Amino acid sequence: MKNIFYLLSIAVLLTACEKSPKDFDLKNLEGYWEIDKAETPFGDKQYKVSTTVDYFYVEDSSGFRKKVQPQLIGKDKASKDQEEFSLKYENDSLRIIYDNQFDQWRETIIELTEEKLVVKNDSSFYYIYKRFKPIEIEE
Repeated sequence: MKNIFYLLSIAVLLTACEKSPKDFDLKNLEGYWEIDKAETPFGDKQYKVSTTVDYFYVEDSSGFRKKVQPQLIGKDKASKDQEEFSLKYENDSLRIIYDNQFDQWRETIIELTEEKLVVKNDSSFYYIYKRFKPIEIEE
């Protein structure tokens, strides 16, 4: 009986400590993100090196996402295309809703901190990002 009480206490404590999407600081979404790993129903893929990073710009509950190629010397190369999005709370989740003339899709933000972003798409693919840190070359 004592063991069941301890297990229930731990479960309640863990649930109480879980962060709600309403607690996410949306300012953390803005900036440069590098994909670290993708978890899919077909297997996981670890990204050791990425030639592009995602740049998110957020203002209120909307913004855009753009691909950027960091350059060792000089200004980064940015794609001319950008995906407009809106942020919306639905069913106790924070969603990024993309909508353009060709398609509409959504991603659910699972985790959002200053250093980590995890999103899940409608196909149950999880994308784990880390904050992009440019390579610094000393002269």
